Amino acid sequence: MNPFYGKYRGKVENNVDPMMLGRVQVSVAAVLGDGTLSWALPCAPYGGSGVGFFAVPPVGANIWVEFEGGNPEQPIWSGCFWGAGEVPAMPAVAEMKVFKTDCISLQMSDLPGVGGFILEVSPPAVAVPLKLTLDANGIKLAMAAFSIAIGSTGVSINDGALEVI
Repeated sequence: MNPFYGKYRGKVENNVDPMMLGRVQVSVAAVLGDGTLSWALPCAPYGGSGVGFFAVPPVGANIWVEFEGGNPEQPIWSGCFWGAGEVPAMPAVAEMKVFKTDCISLQMSDLPGVGGFILEVSPPAVAVPLKLTLDANGIKLAMAAFSIAIGSTGVSINDGALEVI
């Protein structure tokens, strides 16, 4: 058997790991052939007993697959890549950091003058949309149509319905 070293383009076909190890079932046509699937262990940036970074890509995601010791029977998913128009950050620049799931979005921006932090949680994860914003204007917490904003000039409740200076 020839060893397969390096990274290969793959696709997540199943992300429900019966062993609950963060594995995904992958297709890698260039190595495994068409229609052959294999369970790939994650290559996590941080981990240990009960600690670590845990994020499993969704079904259909493009992933990079490597093979332990070049062995095609021991795949490792080492990261993901986007196709055109799939990048979750807007603008897609180095100053933007985004972690986005189907219902939760965490955006961190180091863009001069407009940087900040935004955390959003949307249905069905919660009953009504939630949003926390920290930026040059201050802090704003919103739940559906209700909000509290703290800025340099005071506190605003429900977009000015009550102002505390």
